[in-house]
Amino acid sequence: MKITSKVTTLTALMALAACSALSGPKAPPAPPPPSALSATDAGFVQKASELNLVETALANAAATNAASAGVKSFAAAQVTDHTVAQNRLTAIASSHGVTLATEPNADDKKIVTTLTGLKDAAFDKAYLSQVITDHKAALPVMTTEASSSSDIDLKSYAEDNSASVQKHLSAAEALQNPGRHTTSRTHKHRY
Repeated sequence: MKITSKVTTLTALMALAACSALSGPKAPPAPPPPSALSATDAGFVQKASELNLVETALANAAATNAASAGVKSFAAAQVTDHTVAQNRLTAIASSHGVTLATEPNADDKKIVTTLTGLKDAAFDKAYLSQVITDHKAALPVMTTEASSSSDIDLKSYAEDNSASVQKHLSAAEALQNPGRHTTSRTHKHRY
């Protein structure tokens, strides 16, 4: 009887081992849910996304409506820079469970529609004026977020984009007023 008991026990152990091998290794635990953004950071993400989307839409209109080669070149750079910025912002937002809009809001669509109805020099003038207005409004949004964000990725995004916004503002002002000093740069002459 001892042999029968040993054979039965051995058979049961082999069956358990086979079942264990078939089920494979245990799955890793589910990743923790994304951390929520503070209300201030969440507001910034939405505002920055709106800025990127409208600037991209306006710049795309410049490809066909602008008269000046300089405005067209500036607009092409705007599309590239704001698309890269939006992609980076989307990745940051997604990591926190936030979904961003994929097109400009209703008010911004009205601006895009109005400017799209213009052509040549009239478009150039209105486009540059709008870009300057938008970038002057965006600069404090970026600098405030860069100095106060509680999220390291958003802080980095805002710091990097503060420089881009300033660069875009200066370039748009230079195109609007060729040969003149712009308001975004201050310096003193020494005589």
